[in-house]
Amino acid sequence: MPESFVEKYGWMQYIGKDMGSRTGEPITEKDVRHYALGIDDPNPIYFDEAAAKKSKYGAMVATPGYLFFATQNASIEERVKDLTETGFARGSFLGIPEFPGTWDRGWVRGGDDFDFIKRARVGDSVTVSWKIANIVEKQGKTGSIVIVTSDHVYKNQDGELLANHRLTMLGLPIPEEES
Repeated sequence: MPESFVEKYGWMQYIGKDMGSRTGEPITEKDVRHYALGIDDPNPIYFDEAAAKKSKYGAMVATPGYLFFATQNASIEERVKDLTETGFARGSFLGIPEFPGTWDRGWVRGGDDFDFIKRARVGDSVTVSWKIANIVEKQGKTGSIVIVTSDHVYKNQDGELLANHRLTMLGLPIPEEES
């Protein structure tokens, strides 16, 4: 039986441990508009301050899914230069832990489960903290598959809970290049 990838690098010790936090720059109207355009959401509360003030939120708010991006401080250009061979940026806070052997795997997103509590508003600074909920290793046809589940908590600068997010990432063996 092949050696366990998770055991080889001692990953089980990280389950349940705080993996840190990240706070993004304050959300701007431009950020909200760009994101809404990107997801093709024409709701006026993302484009028109007067319409947003008349809404149940009383101010311009971000779309629920924007929270993930609200915690990213680096520009797109800065993140692209740090991409690995598998397409993820090191330290990109995607729920991929920076453990020994992390980048010996090819990572794909296995699923997301969000519980949105409160909308982030223009001017908010969002902080996300996270921990590893579980790590499972299974044998597949091409080798071991590592399943990392992490729990992320998003709060605004006043400590108000905005969302809970459970993220599942799959670490797959990277095929050997043929010579």
